[in-house]
This record gives sequence, C-alpha cells and structure tokens, in this order.
Amino acid sequence: MLTIEEIIDHHVLTFDPGDKRNGSLYIGTPPGAGGNFDVAATLSAMRKAGLWSDSPSKTVPDEQRQAYKDQLKLVDVVEYDTGFLVARFDHPKFPSDAARWQAWLAFFDERHSRAE
Repeated sequence: MLTIEEIIDHHVLTFDPGDKRNGSLYIGTPPGAGGNFDVAATLSAMRKAGLWSDSPSKTVPDEQRQAYKDQLKLVDVVEYDTGFLVARFDHPKFPSDAARWQAWLAFFDERHSRAE
C-alpha cells in the first residue's frame, strides 16, 4: 500500500466540498494531464450515481500538502490500472464514511480494473 506521503506528494487530489459523506475521500491523479483518466467525465458519472455533489470539485493546493500529511490518517487506498487512485483518510473534523467508501469502490470497480 502506498504511504500517505506518496499519495499526497505525488498526486493531484480532488475532493468534494459539498457532500459531507465524501469527507476525507479523494481521487488522486498524476500531476499534469492526469494520465489516462478523465476526471471531469468521472465526476459527471459520480454525480449521476449520487456519489458526488453538484458543488464544484476542489483540489489540495501545494502549499497545504504538509498540513494534510500532518492531519490525515490513511485508512485505505486503491490504485487502478489507468493510473489513478482513490484514497480514504480520516481527519478529526472530517471522518470518512465507510458506507460511502464502499459505494465509491463499487463505482470504480465497475468501470476500471485494479492495479496489480
């Protein structure tokens, strides 16, 4: 499993600020073009599935990465073969939702293969 440092330092982390059930859940993509993964299309599909709010998505700013590493506890991470990952963390103010995490995994597992 990747470390919290590898996840936060080496990925663009996209999150949903509008749905409390998505608290501390992130989609991680490589810096730059995002690899073979279309974030906008994925968020659209997640919205249709009721797994992402209508609020504009946000990403973790570079200047806040250290604070994220200091405050988050890594619970789980799943890498997919198209070069992205989904990560579940816990934060004292924003605990992750286990049922929502399972729904995320079901959503992504239907559409992508997990990396070996």
